Amino acid sequence: MSVDEFYDELKQHPAFMTEYDSTKPLPAALEGLQAVKYESDNCDDNALSYKEDGNKNFELGKYRWAIDSYTEGIKCKPTDQLLSAVLYTNRAAAHYRIGNYRSALNDSIEARTYKSDHLKAIVRGALCYVELKLFTEAVAWCDEALQLSPTDEKMKNVRAKADKLMREQECSRRRELAAERRKGHEQQQILAAVQKRGIVLSGCGQPSDLFSLKSDHPSGAGVSLTSDGVLVWPVMLLYPEYGETDFIEAFCETSLFSEHFGVMFGAERPAWDTDEKYQPDCLQVFFEDKERQLLHEVDASSTLLSALMHERYMVHDGLPCFFVVVRDSSFARYFVTAYDK
Repeated sequence: MSVDEFYDELKQHPAFMTEYDSTKPLPAALEGLQAVKYESDNCDDNALSYKEDGNKNFELGKYRWAIDSYTEGIKCKPTDQLLSAVLYTNRAAAHYRIGNYRSALNDSIEARTYKSDHLKAIVRGALCYVELKLFTEAVAWCDEALQLSPTDEKMKNVRAKADKLMREQECSRRRELAAERRKGHEQQQILAAVQKRGIVLSGCGQPSDLFSLKSDHPSGAGVSLTSDGVLVWPVMLLYPEYGETDFIEAFCETSLFSEHFGVMFGAERPAWDTDEKYQPDCLQVFFEDKERQLLHEVDASSTLLSALMHERYMVHDGLPCFFVVVRDSSFARYFVTAYDK
């Protein structure tokens, strides 16, 4: 054979093999050695062999291979309690190195069922709790580790870090709860203001039902209440002639429709209005009575509040919607007639 073929053949020999492609079948010589190594009648010996393989893979940075080796060792069900604890602890370390913190924690906990005071398992578990942001548990495990090894500076530092993060987390939770209480109070005030005005909300079966005030619009905008007690709504304007829309994030209830038209169809006109038909002073506004499938006209010079207080108006999904067409246009006549049929 050629020199290259000789070296390729030599690399397949277990004595000279430095790496192995796991996607290919094992060479016959290596299968034979593994059979000798792992087919002992003593389950502890087999588990120990897998542990040693796992340790070598771990040292080489092959953490997933190490996990496989430790797993095989665990499957041997050794009778030695300490060996079982070590296998689980070592597998926890390998999981930790590749970011599998939950699996690493589970192995640390399992290791302690075989040896409750196994220091490495406790240390590894404490580190996992920190990574999982379970700082109360992390501090408790650090304290257990320091009882076994009071001079462990690394554990002292981990405990100090976990304690600091735990306090910060508690402060953050208190702020979040306070913010939720404030938000809940504000929403109750908004709902009370809506009900006081006699505005009807769809799906509002109970006075305390705030869900009907939530808008599903991607902007996240919703109805709000100013310090002066004025409601500000998100409003959708629809232009059925062109299939276009305008979203007004903050439409004050005391503002006029015509005021918004003056802004939207003033100096900068929408690109879709190529004929410039949509002039602020010649627009009609309608809302749909979905229950009766009818249109009701809204005076463009009136306020949003007057429209919302109409006896047939109902706010759906916290987002008032209105149709806008050009007055006396052929499309306007067609659009209105379509609802009369």
